[in-house]
Amino acid sequence: MPLLRRLAMVAIALTCLDSAALLLNLHSWGQGGVTILWPANGLLVGVLLTARRRHWAAFLAVGYAVDVSVNIALTFAVWTSAYLACCNMLEVILAAVFLYRIISPKPDLTQRRQLVSLLLYGVILAPAVASMLAQLNTSSAAGMPLFTSFKHWFTADALGMAVMIPLYLSFRERSHFAGRSRLEVIGLTALLSVTAFGVFWQTRFPFLFLVLPVLLLLGVRLRLAGSAMGLLIVSIVGGYLTIQGHGPVAMVRGSSATSRDLLVQFFVAVSMLSLYVIEVMTAERERLQSNLKASETLFRLLAEASNDVIVLADLSGERRYVSPAVTTVLGWEPAELVGHTPVQIVHPDDVSEVEELMQACREGKPVDTLTYRCARRDGSYVWMEASIRLYHDETTWEPIGFVNVVRDVTIRKAAEEALENLAMADGLTGIANRRRFEEKLDQEWRRAMRDGSLLSVLMIDVDHFKRYNDLYGHVLGDTCLRQIAVAAQEVIHRASDLFARYGGEEFVVVLPNTDSIGAQLVAEQIRLVVEMLHLPHSGNPHGVVTVSIGCATQALDHDSVSTSVVEAADQALYQAKSEGRNRVQVAVGSVVSI
Repeated sequence: MPLLRRLAMVAIALTCLDSAALLLNLHSWGQGGVTILWPANGLLVGVLLTARRRHWAAFLAVGYAVDVSVNIALTFAVWTSAYLACCNMLEVILAAVFLYRIISPKPDLTQRRQLVSLLLYGVILAPAVASMLAQLNTSSAAGMPLFTSFKHWFTADALGMAVMIPLYLSFRERSHFAGRSRLEVIGLTALLSVTAFGVFWQTRFPFLFLVLPVLLLLGVRLRLAGSAMGLLIVSIVGGYLTIQGHGPVAMVRGSSATSRDLLVQFFVAVSMLSLYVIEVMTAERERLQSNLKASETLFRLLAEASNDVIVLADLSGERRYVSPAVTTVLGWEPAELVGHTPVQIVHPDDVSEVEELMQACREGKPVDTLTYRCARRDGSYVWMEASIRLYHDETTWEPIGFVNVVRDVTIRKAAEEALENLAMADGLTGIANRRRFEEKLDQEWRRAMRDGSLLSVLMIDVDHFKRYNDLYGHVLGDTCLRQIAVAAQEVIHRASDLFARYGGEEFVVVLPNTDSIGAQLVAEQIRLVVEMLHLPHSGNPHGVVTVSIGCATQALDHDSVSTSVVEAADQALYQAKSEGRNRVQVAVGSVVSI
């Protein structure tokens, strides 16, 4: 029912846009002008970018039916209506396909990559292809020659895409008008409408430039949604009044209706680029400020919560002053440290690094912070971080000593070690990731060469997983991968074995000191336990989620490379998939025993 309601709403919106645009453009064609604006395709692209791919066919069918019906209702021939509607749908499909992976995961056209992709694929490429195909409609050339002209179709569609896609996405993602009050939105919209009407109604003064400041004001206050809405208003008002022979462009002597319409479109296009570039720059600046503010807040929080120790020392390193915080951090009284060099409490293994840092600082070289171990009064060691700088005589500006800010980073070091361990885990499934697999493979490869033992690798691929995502969506796809990981992990019993996610829907198992028979047994257990999950998969001939597994076992020597066994397992996996999937395939030449 939600899909049906959305289809109905899209059909109504497209009918209104198609009808209004055709009426406007028919009037322009009647005056010898060009197609002013075609916004319906942009709306339909926005709908597809926020819909699941399996629903695209339904929305495209609705769009095609509306397009054909409106054209026929406005006295166009059936063949012409059908053909031009096909061109429109092709334009929509091209734009949606190219933009889907870039925009759909998180629509935000204030990001430079998304906006550039929109302009490249949605505003230039898709309308250009559709415009070229529209010219092949020779049967309708006599009836509507201007509509089949490349420049007439392309410009109107490009502007429609550039205006409607950002406008629809802004409203769909509930980011419209940047939280401004309804009164301000109405007021700014009314101001732009009045300005546009006033500028394009009169033909005595070249006041076209007055529209741009109001558009900029709308963009600054209402952000991207306001810019798109403002461009739509200017396109409609400016286009209609220009068709009537009004507006600043009518002052151009000897200009035709076509050239006047194109001038208005050019003005809208330049305004659009200006507004969108300013919006992207503004958004990037705000994101940078937000990041800087967050970093500043975090730094201030850490600085206030930490117990930094301030140390003043002469150029030889002998301490002249130590702040009282040293008692809290290290248990020493300041008087116990004054008059001594760092050797007094620095771990013997770290003394050379501290001395090298001080020497580099004396020579005026840029130095980084140094993390080293420092002795507490009770004899234990903690990790400290030193940020050392020269300080100078106020009159001669000669260096006279060091300022050293020292802080306890023991907790941070522990966190870094924890993060390093976390970096070895796959974020989706919680099992080892590819980085951990590659490290494990390298370790076991070296061990196998040294000990003369066998090394087995299993490559696992979820059968028809792309179809699964297309049918059930990526959220259920992620859940499916997690369930497979949990089930397969239970088959792996030895501490020396490793089960990891290789990438996408692929998993890998490292089985040290395991012959081909043992590896094949583990692979078959994994295949069976996944099948016994009975996860529904209508896109798989087996009806449930299954896996294909390639198995390879090698006895390595010093001429071997660690990837050879992986490549053999991958080839076996390929063979398993080509022979029907949901099976285990042993690589040719796998070693049974030695």
